[in-house]
Amino acid sequence: MTAALEVQRADKTIGASLEAAPVVHVESAETLEALRSVAFDDICITSGVYLTTDPAPAEAFRLPEVSGVGVVFEKADGEKCQRCWKILPDVGNHRHPGTCARCDAALSDG
Repeated sequence: MTAALEVQRADKTIGASLEAAPVVHVESAETLEALRSVAFDDICITSGVYLTTDPAPAEAFRLPEVSGVGVVFEKADGEKCQRCWKILPDVGNHRHPGTCARCDAALSDG
């Protein structure tokens, strides 16, 4: 996934990986379930990662050594959270202005 983002960064489509919310197409439902147990958005420092078993389009980024997986770049939708910097659609809809749901909950628990 990070290799797919580097292409977008080199093309100046994005400046930072947090501006992305890529779609990862996997052929196997079993692989999909295994991947859902991992917080790839945090690992890859993106604002989101969407996993699907839908067939990958022809333009999907692929690595030859990883069969059955294709990554399609999507720009993150929403506003930038002032705490975690993720770009999410729910920013600004919580008790703490300018935060996403996760950060609002963390600030409220403190």
